[in-house]
Amino acid sequence: MTTKLLAATCYPTLPQCIEACSSLNVMLMRNYLFAAAVMPRLGGRATVFGWRLAAALALVCGGAIADVAQAASSNDDDAPINGGNLLQTAMIDGRAWKLRARVGALYDSNINRTIDGEAAARLSPLLSFGAGMPLGRQQLFFGAEYGRDIVFTQERLNRGRNGIGGGVAWRVGAACSGVVGAERFQRLSVVTEQADLVNNVQTGVNVAGSIGCRTPTGIGFGGSVEHRTASNDLAVRTPFDLRSTVFAPNISYGTPNLGQFSLTASFNSTSYPNRSVPTVDGIVDDGIKIFSGRVGYQRKFGSRLQLALGASLLKTTPNPNTQLAIVNNQVVSVTRDDFSGSGYDISVDYTPSTRLAFNFLASRNVQVSPNVGALFVIRSNFGADVTYRMNPAMSFAMGGQLIKSSYKQSFSSPGESARISDNAKRFFASVDYSPVKLYTLQLEVRHQLRRSDPIAYNFDSTSVRLNLIVNLGRG
Repeated sequence: MTTKLLAATCYPTLPQCIEACSSLNVMLMRNYLFAAAVMPRLGGRATVFGWRLAAALALVCGGAIADVAQAASSNDDDAPINGGNLLQTAMIDGRAWKLRARVGALYDSNINRTIDGEAAARLSPLLSFGAGMPLGRQQLFFGAEYGRDIVFTQERLNRGRNGIGGGVAWRVGAACSGVVGAERFQRLSVVTEQADLVNNVQTGVNVAGSIGCRTPTGIGFGGSVEHRTASNDLAVRTPFDLRSTVFAPNISYGTPNLGQFSLTASFNSTSYPNRSVPTVDGIVDDGIKIFSGRVGYQRKFGSRLQLALGASLLKTTPNPNTQLAIVNNQVVSVTRDDFSGSGYDISVDYTPSTRLAFNFLASRNVQVSPNVGALFVIRSNFGADVTYRMNPAMSFAMGGQLIKSSYKQSFSSPGESARISDNAKRFFASVDYSPVKLYTLQLEVRHQLRRSDPIAYNFDSTSVRLNLIVNLGRG
């Protein structure tokens, strides 16, 4: 056996790994694991090298350590169910600027989102600015934000958040338009799917562009391309870092009477630069290719009902598609599991009156994640809410959401068990009060729960949030 076997996509603890592989009589591996235990303490490049070596045997000794590895709240930054925007940066139309100051106060009964978490309060001041400027037929836009999350009694979670982005919404002739832009965000990672809330700041960089053209006959065509990176500053979460490039061409046809038909193909190529896989050709970075072919339809029925439907064919291909593993005490090359199946997305908006609105969303697709150890995630989302505007100044809303996640080729970071599946539920009720354009008051009560396999990731949380928002601007 050679050093080509020493790579991993999971992180068993050092003693467990040595014990699991001792019967295999591979003293060379023991020597490398000893080096791995020391190298992470040296910092710099040695740290990265050490972590990779400490992970060594996760797949090589996969059969031997599988049982050992398995035993061993807030939704601030969760993406919407159907996120259609390439960029998070708000696009300001015309020659205008907007300045928003927000102070959010949160009390959460389980702010860590763990099975035995503790209550705490969090204060989140945030200042955001956006500006737009027309340049001929093009529209330039810019946005930035700066703030901080302050968690009382848990100072280790006090971290800053900032972001900057911009681009141009362009138009050529009367038929073609699109967007080109880039952005960078840095913030405390607060998402439902991660194991718990720790002092991990996640940095995301996104460069994206799109084009869409439509002919007088109703035929449309276009596409988008997006390159995204996500990195975590906490050492145990750097294996979740990813680099992803997505290319999505589309064609459509529609009329006001028929509605809009569309055909879209999506090609996602993602690599995980801090994870390695042992192959017969050596140690290579882990990665995944995801293909989605979607047929869609949307139509507005009168002034009250709008419907959008989509059906998808999903296919994943691990990269590399084979790895070295031990089968019957022999090192062999095995094929990595892929996935082929169907997906869907449904959106229904019903507005029976000017005061009342109902919304329903559902989707099933394949995703990659910088928040949990898995090659890819099969995720289903179901959500519904109702909004009632009592008067021009005040509105009420309530709703719920179910998120079902299945983690494929999952792995563990030190001190954690590999995730297999989650069912997360959220329920909320809120009231918004905005008597004038200058300011808004928001009050929300939310309950979240997650039931996981393994059960160590179960949690329940009830939170109360109060936001004060002051809006300034021109245009």
